[in-house]
Amino acid sequence: MRPCKLVRVSTGNSEQEILLADITTIGRQPTNTLQIVDRLVSKEHAVIQRRPGTSTYMLSDLDSRNGTYCNDRLVENTQALRHGDIVRIGSTSWRFVTPEDIPAPPPGPPPGLNPLHIPPPPDFPAPDDTPAEDQGAASIHATMRVDLATDFMRADLVLDDRVVRADYEKLRLAYTLSRDLHAALDVETLLDILLKRIFEWLQIDRGVVLLVDEKKPGLPADNLVQAAMRIRAGAPIGPDEKEVKVPRSIINQVLLRREAVLSTDARLDARFGNAQSVVLQGIKSSMTVPLLTQDRTLGILHVDSLISSGLYTEKDLAVLVAVSRQASISMDNVLLQRRVLEEAALRSSLSRMLSPNLVDRIVAGDLAIEKGGATKRVTVMFADIRGFTSLTERLAPTDMVALMNEYFERVSNIIFAHDGTLDKYIGDAVMALWGAPLGTDDDEALAVKAAYEMQLAVREFNRERVLAGHEQIGVGIGVATAQVIAGYVGSSRTMSYTVFGRGVNLAARLCSAAKAGEVVLAPSTWEAVQHLVVADEMEEMRLKGMADPVRPWRLRRMK
Repeated sequence: MRPCKLVRVSTGNSEQEILLADITTIGRQPTNTLQIVDRLVSKEHAVIQRRPGTSTYMLSDLDSRNGTYCNDRLVENTQALRHGDIVRIGSTSWRFVTPEDIPAPPPGPPPGLNPLHIPPPPDFPAPDDTPAEDQGAASIHATMRVDLATDFMRADLVLDDRVVRADYEKLRLAYTLSRDLHAALDVETLLDILLKRIFEWLQIDRGVVLLVDEKKPGLPADNLVQAAMRIRAGAPIGPDEKEVKVPRSIINQVLLRREAVLSTDARLDARFGNAQSVVLQGIKSSMTVPLLTQDRTLGILHVDSLISSGLYTEKDLAVLVAVSRQASISMDNVLLQRRVLEEAALRSSLSRMLSPNLVDRIVAGDLAIEKGGATKRVTVMFADIRGFTSLTERLAPTDMVALMNEYFERVSNIIFAHDGTLDKYIGDAVMALWGAPLGTDDDEALAVKAAYEMQLAVREFNRERVLAGHEQIGVGIGVATAQVIAGYVGSSRTMSYTVFGRGVNLAARLCSAAKAGEVVLAPSTWEAVQHLVVADEMEEMRLKGMADPVRPWRLRRMK
């Protein structure tokens, strides 16, 4: 089906014509499909729209100041066009021409049809800085779904070089912004680049980016924080203005409905709800778009003018939507890179003292490590090599280092396998915790099982050493359960997680009392695991630093 067209009625030899698209806008602004540079023509004067699924074109006046005429009759609402109709807009006339294969539409417009489904705007008074001939221009209070941005016209439909130049500038903005955003390494730089480029493209007095604080509960619209702001030099604002306040009603519409909002006169736009912030800030023209990724809401981008009404068009809004998409993708990539680096640093730090299972759960957010000091019920284990000092005197340094590395590797793996926390190495001793920084209902059982398997691992290690012609080692282990103080301690440069208290000293003293190959349990630990172990009660001991005697238990085996 060939398209219909408008042919200019002229007394000269040249003939101007324009092919009609599904929606053809007519007005004085260069963003219209058909631009008519005429003081009698409003910025957005009229529109011709083809009815979906038909060949009928409907002409509508957009409440222009001087009206739209068809066959010298004023178009009051909407009128169907027939072949040969003369449409007069301002001081120019156009003939509506249909191809021969398109039947003429039935006479008369359907009652009450509004082709754009937008109620005609009220007769707003023009601002002081608007020329008199503009006072009849349609005032736009438009919304746009972020996935329905207005397309650029085909090149063969553009009749004015100024439209080409304007569209070129929009495409140049998209290209340079994409290049610059790709190079940004942090969110602050990215947002600064975003606002800088938008200010170069549009006449803007203020621009602001509000981002969602994901750490706070509730809807995104309730948790916005100002992340970046830019103000044009010489803009009519107060000297102490440090915040751009976007009306709550617009924030809700942009974020909850995922819509972009354009207003050519915010003071008279009902969607702003007569917000006091609009009046106080003097907002006249504004655009607000959401910053969205595929599965996240990052925030909003808002720009406005405090001087001119009717400054931005729907095509400007469409370009700003496209720009916000670019910025959202770049911001999401920057945030993802930051999360990856933070996760890697956290994983590296935690893996030195926690089992891989616990590290994975903490990084995934399933478990949280408490900050600061806290009182916890913790099971503490100390494991120490017997006769270590004399051993260092008999072995060469390289052999001693190789022995300790192999020994620490084996016992550390057992601690981690039973979800223990490796507190520290103290010379030849190992200190491990269960119940801090994360605890379970089976901390005592896990600690005792780990101690028992460590002694089995030392026996296997000794068999290997004998076969290799090396001497054996003996390890004593002490385990105690008690309330201790746990937290991060150290200097401003180096912090480490550890525990303090009587239970720590008791475990260390029991380790010293244990002979090679023994696991000695404090009474508190034995009471928690007696159904799982076979153990012998030992003689009462007076341990160094302990006011009261202790009667520990010697572990024989697990049941």
